[in-house]
Amino acid sequence: MPMIIEEMDEEPMSTAFAFHYLADAQFSSFQNPEIQPFFEKWGFGADMAMCTFRVEQKVTSESFQEMLDAFFKDREVLSVLHASTGVRVISPSKVAVQWQPMSTKVVSMSFFNKLEDAGCISSSGHIRGRLEEDWEDVPIVNMIREAMLMEESELYETFSPEDRREFLFRIFQHLVFGGASNQYEDHVEDYFKATKAVYKDLLSVRRNDTGDVEVLSTVASVESLSDGGVLYRKDSLLNFCYVIHDPVVRHVKVWYFGFRALW
Repeated sequence: MPMIIEEMDEEPMSTAFAFHYLADAQFSSFQNPEIQPFFEKWGFGADMAMCTFRVEQKVTSESFQEMLDAFFKDREVLSVLHASTGVRVISPSKVAVQWQPMSTKVVSMSFFNKLEDAGCISSSGHIRGRLEEDWEDVPIVNMIREAMLMEESELYETFSPEDRREFLFRIFQHLVFGGASNQYEDHVEDYFKATKAVYKDLLSVRRNDTGDVEVLSTVASVESLSDGGVLYRKDSLLNFCYVIHDPVVRHVKVWYFGFRALW
């Protein structure tokens, strides 16, 4: 992929980490003929990207920040991200990634039984509708959206602050809200199906000695590149950028969506 040289005022800096783009990496969700049509229907289109890199060095919890900074300064990484996302790094030396760690304790879709308990969906999976209302430029068209976004609603308490830091929650939330041309589902099953596929694509899991499933990956919700660049073309609650590190195979995955209005 060609690098957009004219958008940068300096060369990417050399760092202690080296990254290589894995162009042949396969996903069971993104670009999969069984799941990709959902992404198109929900308004993601070309504004959503999923890609995989390999980091050659070992990354520890202590060096994770350094790895993230190096990632968004790396020439090969920037070539891919500039071509496939709205990320624009103008001054690599000024990149200082601001991010929040996501929890990965929840590993079962039964987590979303709370939606039925709260009356947001029926026992058959039908999503309860409501009169449409805008919340910070996001249309609230059903009770799931209300529970996930509207802080003033009683339904907002369906999910605790701890729940909302779970990466499984975030995946489901992003798929439910989609993009500007979202054609909403009346039943929740397809959202669940796509959530599971994205989860499996992005996270590495194993069973520990007690037989419980544990997640090995570290998930960062990237919020800013500081003065080094910008993540999105337009501010929106629907934007997201996650960088996920798999310590077993030393993969670094990016899941990105930059909201683009229809007009």
